[in-house]
Amino acid sequence: MRFVAISDTHDNLNAIEDMISALKGERFDFVVHAGDIIAPFSMKALEKIGGKIYIAFGNNDGEKKILTRIAEKNGWEIGDIIEFPNGVVYHGTDIRIVEILKKTSHKYLIVGHTHEVKVERLDGKIVINPGEVCGYQTGKRTFAIVEDDSVDVIEW
Repeated sequence: MRFVAISDTHDNLNAIEDMISALKGERFDFVVHAGDIIAPFSMKALEKIGGKIYIAFGNNDGEKKILTRIAEKNGWEIGDIIEFPNGVVYHGTDIRIVEILKKTSHKYLIVGHTHEVKVERLDGKIVINPGEVCGYQTGKRTFAIVEDDSVDVIEW
């Protein structure tokens, strides 16, 4: 299984388009988005990925009903905490919830919110914050490609 972990796109359409271009040559089974898409037009831009996306709502996401309709139309999963094959995604705004999710049997926990890249290995679990696609807070645009125990953070 190989998947892409992204977070914090924050309506930056140029960054979303650049990320999709960077993924063109990559093989992956699905994408996990750890929240803060923000607006429906940004979610529509993600349709160009052309595959399954598992999405956790972020603290800045608006129009959740419209975001949910777009996700459902595409066959994507969306909600506050979403399971994906062998993992779970949560935006990460409440550290107590993050700590509870670390105790589950899922191999992967994907979080966002801080915009900072972090890969943590705990008792067979891999906790990943892929950073930010938008590049607004850190000045770095990043995502992660995950395969088995390997996590490659891509900056472009």
